[in-house]
Amino acid sequence: MISAMRSVTIGVSNMDAALQIFHDVMGLAIEQRFQLTAARRAAWGLSPETRGDLVELSCQGYPIGRIRLLALDPRPREYVRLDPLMGGTDGPLDIGVKAVDFYVAAPIDRPLAELTAAGCVARSQPVRHMIGDTESEEVVLFGPDHVPLLIMIGHRHSPRSMRAGSPHGKYSEVPTISVVAGDPAVSRRFYGEALGLTAVVDDETPEPYRDLVCTLTGAPRGTRIHWLLYQDPDEPSGKILLVHFIGREGKRLVGRMHPSRLGVGLFQHSCPDVRGLHTSLVSAGARIEMPPTEVDGQLLLLVRGPNEELFEITSQ
Repeated sequence: MISAMRSVTIGVSNMDAALQIFHDVMGLAIEQRFQLTAARRAAWGLSPETRGDLVELSCQGYPIGRIRLLALDPRPREYVRLDPLMGGTDGPLDIGVKAVDFYVAAPIDRPLAELTAAGCVARSQPVRHMIGDTESEEVVLFGPDHVPLLIMIGHRHSPRSMRAGSPHGKYSEVPTISVVAGDPAVSRRFYGEALGLTAVVDDETPEPYRDLVCTLTGAPRGTRIHWLLYQDPDEPSGKILLVHFIGREGKRLVGRMHPSRLGVGLFQHSCPDVRGLHTSLVSAGARIEMPPTEVDGQLLLLVRGPNEELFEITSQ
């Protein structure tokens, strides 16, 4: 089984501008700042002349759900996902990574106001809704380089899925990242059987909240939405939420999730037996981008998920 998501890599065009949001406004702590090594550059398939500056941020040192900002030189011109509201052509229902989530304290108007004052753009007003026994208040904003960020209040969230006391700072670590999923059955096999994660939410938005959630996600009114949440059962943060728009499948963002682009480029997890995991993934028919390879003193495996996710799985 893989760990919860240790970090998410976000490609940015301007490191100082990105830090102004994630560090200065959101209060995430800078854990380390370092240069892209030649070994990792090769592992990621970047050109030999590419240089990279990385900054890892956490919520008060918490080891799960960290942000790893990556600024490349030459500067990337392509986006992982660019919403039509931001001048792009990637619809909200297109299959691929969707948004990076953070818990905030009530009232949600305060963080919404400070993020918009810092230049983020909100998709809508906050939406309060329920999925099963879970009650949330959420709003999506477009942050640095138009990456979708979701801030939320967990009015009624299970302790297994929300770290006790969240948020521990102004904003939490990344508790969840959402992905628009195509075939749910294929996703279940990959996440549950191949990666060994546990499904803790498997439900559809009830009809009374349907149009509200369509506003939140950018889906057409009346769209049925199914939610499938996977996690390490011993860790409430670093989860992956698969969102399936029933009967309204968009295009696939084929190969777009990659550290060479602006936006969410990698999900980083660990596994005590990377070679064994690789064997299992091959048997399951997963798309291996790079087999286990020694990179900067640890084994590193790159595998693409069924919804164009890109996982970087390391031995530690």
